[in-house]
Amino acid sequence: MINILKKLGLSEDEAKIYLFLIKNQNKNLGEISKNTLLNRPKLYKILPNMLKEGILSSVINGKRTHYIAQDPQILSNYFTKFKNDFELFLPQITKEYKNQDKKIILKNIKGKSGIKNIFLDIAQTLNKGDIFYRYSSRSDIKNTSLSKKDYEEYKVLREQKKLERYVITSEFLEGLKPKRLEKDVVIIPPKYDLFQYNITKIIYANKVAIIDYNTYESFIIENEVFATFERKIFMMLFKLLKKTS
Repeated sequence: MINILKKLGLSEDEAKIYLFLIKNQNKNLGEISKNTLLNRPKLYKILPNMLKEGILSSVINGKRTHYIAQDPQILSNYFTKFKNDFELFLPQITKEYKNQDKKIILKNIKGKSGIKNIFLDIAQTLNKGDIFYRYSSRSDIKNTSLSKKDYEEYKVLREQKKLERYVITSEFLEGLKPKRLEKDVVIIPPKYDLFQYNITKIIYANKVAIIDYNTYESFIIENEVFATFERKIFMMLFKLLKKTS
């Protein structure tokens, strides 16, 4: 019962006093102190506030003040106040929450294990049937590929979710891989650029991952607006290359 009263806004000490007086009406300060184990100086501070809030009332009996717990229905006022305060608070905290989407979160990831984790994050973040967008400019295939075990772990997740992908890559890299129904690929014409920088950029959900295979250093930029911006640029280039292929 103390926990319920605390949720309504009473302190633990106030809850103890109120519950004692509900069962034992018309008690003086000494009796309250003895039964609640709250010392007198503390009660001198707490009781006037409880009287002010209307939870208790008092009567003079001889030279002593006796305290009486008010009808528990008065606690509904606490609930109403809490409800009103919450309704004022909710729009404020909701605004703060929405503002988080406008802030850019940048994560720096190092090593081959970090690269593996990026691919797992793609598969885990996206929903079934989602699309991700990938620039792939790898040339050193041996040193830029996931281990067979890591790739299979990622591949299982990707295929379970039936994820689709659009890829912009080099003529060299495209020639090494079999055609797949869930992958739509265009190439950068060699006459413009060989596109062999050993760097990959992947756009998925509200994230953009950049992997530098030259240093095994990666970054994930998490921001809805930034990811949308990158996705739009990718698709403009993708459609342009599709027309020229």
